[in-house]
Amino acid sequence: MPAPSPVMWILLFGFVYIAVVLFWARQAATANGNYQSYFSAGHSLSPWVSALVLAGSSVSAWFTLGSADILARDGFVHGYLLQAGVLLALPGVLFFKRSWFIAQRYRVSSQAELFKLYYDSQALVVIVACVALLFAVGFAGMQLRAISQIASSVSGGSISAFTIGCALSLILLGYVVIGGMRAIGFLGVLQTVSLISATLVLSFLILVEAGLIGAINARMQALAADSVGAQAFEVSGVIQFVAGLGRGSFYDHPVSAVTNLSSAYALLGIGLSPFALKIVLSTRNTKAIAAGQTWVLAGFFGLLVLLPVGVIGAAGLGRAEFISHSYLAALAQSSPWLTAWVVLGFAAGMQVMAGLALLVAAETVVRHVYKPFFASAMSRRQTVTLTRIFVAVLAVVVVLMAFLAPVSTSALGAFALSASAQLLIPMLGLCWFGWMTRPAVLAGVGFGLFAAFVTDALGIGILGYLGLDVPWGRYPWTIHSAAWGLFFNILVCLLVSAISQNAARTEFRQHLRAFVSEALSGQGTAPLNSYAWAAGLAWGFLAVGPGLIFGNYAFVSDGGWSMDFPSLWVWAMLFWLLGVTLVWLLAYRMQMASHVDLDITSYEPPPTLRPDQSAAEARRLRSLIIFALAGAGLIILTVWSFGGAG
Repeated sequence: MPAPSPVMWILLFGFVYIAVVLFWARQAATANGNYQSYFSAGHSLSPWVSALVLAGSSVSAWFTLGSADILARDGFVHGYLLQAGVLLALPGVLFFKRSWFIAQRYRVSSQAELFKLYYDSQALVVIVACVALLFAVGFAGMQLRAISQIASSVSGGSISAFTIGCALSLILLGYVVIGGMRAIGFLGVLQTVSLISATLVLSFLILVEAGLIGAINARMQALAADSVGAQAFEVSGVIQFVAGLGRGSFYDHPVSAVTNLSSAYALLGIGLSPFALKIVLSTRNTKAIAAGQTWVLAGFFGLLVLLPVGVIGAAGLGRAEFISHSYLAALAQSSPWLTAWVVLGFAAGMQVMAGLALLVAAETVVRHVYKPFFASAMSRRQTVTLTRIFVAVLAVVVVLMAFLAPVSTSALGAFALSASAQLLIPMLGLCWFGWMTRPAVLAGVGFGLFAAFVTDALGIGILGYLGLDVPWGRYPWTIHSAAWGLFFNILVCLLVSAISQNAARTEFRQHLRAFVSEALSGQGTAPLNSYAWAAGLAWGFLAVGPGLIFGNYAFVSDGGWSMDFPSLWVWAMLFWLLGVTLVWLLAYRMQMASHVDLDITSYEPPPTLRPDQSAAEARRLRSLIIFALAGAGLIILTVWSFGGAG
């Protein structure tokens, strides 16, 4: 009797996974009352569930597989990837606790609502909606395609990547539409654990197959002895003043210390994203924010990326058979059941982030953009129904984009991080700096998004398609587009704030800031403040900043590696440990993320008469339809014109 093929195991495990998904989706729908708590699970998610789901969605399959492939391709010059756990935890330490208190006081449940509440700006709400759509369509679509291709190769090509992508999207669509945020929380725990186990098993198998760590280090040392191979273990200086990728030549390779620092800013975009805030604001208390950011994300997941993912990348350096997708395809012939289980684990890890992104994007567009402008009289049931429809539409768009326009999907996914990083300024204004005015924040975010757009592959490609040839390439001066955006964002915000302070203090904003100050009075250890911030700046400078250049030589002696491992890898291990200490210091000792047991009464705004907006909403809806049709026609005409010209 022939042994079961990988396809049979994939189908078997897939059916079991579908059964589990549908069961918990049904449980969530029952607890929701179908629609009453669809969007935020009644703000009742367990803090430990939220901590685990937040960590899993932040890391996701993109980090575990994508980072390993980048390390296998380029070597250990991407120090920011090895510090991912710490970098992903820092926004949570800075913002999650204060955001939760504000949301509880004013009974809001999303980043868009927070910005609307504090800045009274619909433009910021639209920006948040666009960022959420970038994550849903680009970032999630990029992962969907990668996982589907791996599963297809494991099946020997008998199941197409497109078919697998459609199946994964249907599963995703099912539990998001049925159970909403509660189903995402229930299943997110299972999906995160599956991602962890798949990563550990894959790294162990590759480690054993490659001859354990001694053999891997020996091959890396042989590679480092070659002048070309040595480039995989040394960042190429502090900065390179070149026009960017695709323009001009680089010294050795384009990854400098400043590349790492600016790319670290892009990673911060995950913690600043609408889907990260959604998890936090759906949680019933703040008990696990400090522990989740310190021990779960910076600690455990940081170590997961640093060692198991690092081992997979190290084994793949110069050995194509140990690159994750190649190894899984080969493993399917000898151990089909194990391969199918590992692939399903990575697929589940992709879905924990994709499900959140779909729900948050649909909710933001429907509840915070469409409803206020075009249908303010919609009931909650109608809003939930329309959101479910939009989730389905987005799921179809994700699949079509991922497989019919993969280059565009990758560009959108990469730009999602840079765009989300620009939300740092409005988050700082909301949680910390009351002198940041609404005009300043709006102008800063606008200039920041534009700067990020024109220095990223997406913007350069679109401008080039329209015949506008910019004199720089992607990431000018080896600086990531997220950092270019933040530079102009901060600069413009400071300048405009200096001349618009009369707009800084409305009565409501004073009330909000007074509440935060009173609620968190006594929080923070004042004598530690200066030392903690100095330690944070020092860590950033040395771990992912210009000081990373010292990592090239810190653990090198007599022309070899003093600790047998690549110097940059040991440098990353040292600063991961110091980074966890830094996160602990900020979260616990300075109490920036520690739990506060406080009975929060909801704020009741003064009653106001609500005028009838139906006529104005009807006019806006007609204008929107006309604008959409005109825009679609213009796009088709542009594509046809340039296509004809080519």
